[in-house]
Amino acid sequence: MPNSDYSDLELLNRILYNDEKAFNLLFERHWLRVYAVSFRYVKDEELALEIAHDIFLNIWNKRHSIKISSFKSYVITSASYHGIRKNQQKKAIPLKYVESYEAEGDGLMTDHPSVANAGDEKMLIAELDQKVRVSLEELPLRCREIYLLSRQEHLSITEISEKLSISKRTVENQLTIALKHLRTMLKYTGVLLF
Repeated sequence: MPNSDYSDLELLNRILYNDEKAFNLLFERHWLRVYAVSFRYVKDEELALEIAHDIFLNIWNKRHSIKISSFKSYVITSASYHGIRKNQQKKAIPLKYVESYEAEGDGLMTDHPSVANAGDEKMLIAELDQKVRVSLEELPLRCREIYLLSRQEHLSITEISEKLSISKRTVENQLTIALKHLRTMLKYTGVLLF
């Protein structure tokens, strides 16, 4: 059984043998730093938390194939990369689809305001919302409850922890499970969250 005296490299080697306690020690040792680096780029508490959890979840899922020489450097670099990428996505100019362009006398297109098909958009949103609701029903009750408190009632990890009388770590783990489940479901519908 690993303890806090183990180095990152020793804990990482134990993870190769599916040692969840070693992984938890690495997580506890580095998640706050990863969160802080992510937050520096995205300036959003929930998004930074999601990035931190995704990085650690990815490490656990790829533990048998991933090559890491310095765990701290790896997770900090990952947090910077994902933070920059998310920040760029937030700044991206949304595309607007138009049904047709009208040509003027000289054959050149003029600057007409974009017109989105509101009916199609509402149908797509309703369809996606229905798929999310169905997918949430597949989650365990407590996991679903924590996700809804976070996403619909916009409660922080601390607020959820206090409201449900459970640890912050449990809330974080349940949110990670819910987000992973939703990402998997949405991947097959052509929508990506990350």
